[in-house]
Amino acid sequence: MAKKKYIVALTEQERETLEKLTTTGKTSAYKMNHARILLKADINQGEGGWTDEAI
Repeated sequence: MAKKKYIVALTEQERETLEKLTTTGKTSAYKMNHARILLKADINQGEGGWTDEAI
């Protein structure tokens, strides 16, 4: 498995803000996709975050 290029460690508040962005549908597609990527890469989630290849 390749080493992660960037380590993403979100706080609970940052995670809630990004989740709100992705669920409301009132933001641009670019911002929504970026928020989804950050949420998937977050190492503080239960599974430890997705690998770079999986994202």
